[in-house]
Amino acid sequence: MSVKKDIILITGSNGLLGQELRILLEKNDYNIIATGIGPDRLLDHNHTYLELDISSSLQCNDLLNQYSPSVIINAAACTNVDQCELDQDHCLAVNAHSLNNFLPYVKANKPHFIQISTDFVFDGLAGNYSEIDHCNPVNFYGFSKLEAERFLKNATLNHTIVRTSLIYGLRGSNFLTRIKNQLESGADLNIVSDQHRTPTYVFDLALLILKIIQIKKYGIYHISSGENLSIFKIVCNIAEYLNTDSSKINKVKTVELNQIASRPANSSLDISKAVRDLDFKPTTLNNALSKIL
Repeated sequence: MSVKKDIILITGSNGLLGQELRILLEKNDYNIIATGIGPDRLLDHNHTYLELDISSSLQCNDLLNQYSPSVIINAAACTNVDQCELDQDHCLAVNAHSLNNFLPYVKANKPHFIQISTDFVFDGLAGNYSEIDHCNPVNFYGFSKLEAERFLKNATLNHTIVRTSLIYGLRGSNFLTRIKNQLESGADLNIVSDQHRTPTYVFDLALLILKIIQIKKYGIYHISSGENLSIFKIVCNIAEYLNTDSSKINKVKTVELNQIASRPANSSLDISKAVRDLDFKPTTLNNALSKIL
């Protein structure tokens, strides 16, 4: 009979990454405590799901004391960039101040704390950012995620910060599924050509987090495809693999969208540290699309 490994607490487990982690970690025989807001969206599994508001110190304390996880993966966040700009108090409560509900347990029990962060901690003026480059977010979402990183750095050594960008897959609502639905409906799309990202296949990200747990790798890691692609190019590639009409994809500039929050122009990530330390072999956007579309 197999022996259960570490107890892993996953916050934000109803999201794209959270669900992928739950599937992968269960296959690897970890004892999973999955938490999220609202009902469980991953129906076929053999682990515990509990509702948890990470901004509630009482809920967090009760859960941590009951299950005593040896690994915590914090994938819960407010990620709607414009909404974060409009409701900064809520954004900060969830994305940053909620860390204070975990830090006493982390300091006392020394679990491995893995924080999911973002390319939006950078201002996008340079692109190809490494882990040691200066952070200077241009919107409140990026600021809130950088605050969470600062809390961790000041509190404990047993942590890993994973910065990633534009996570996509076929589960739930994410960039790929939204674009896919719009293209297949025949809608006109206004897509920016002057913003560049490094899209991240969710399975790559989950696999690297598993490896980080297995070898107890601490520090900051950029995990993405390593590609520097305009959002317009990404959408055109999706249309190509779907065999949909690309003439409905209109190339626009960021300024034309009148978005509430600023976006970094080029927040592409340098992943060479993950390639070197974790033997990361990233899946390119086109290779992923050829597999899943």
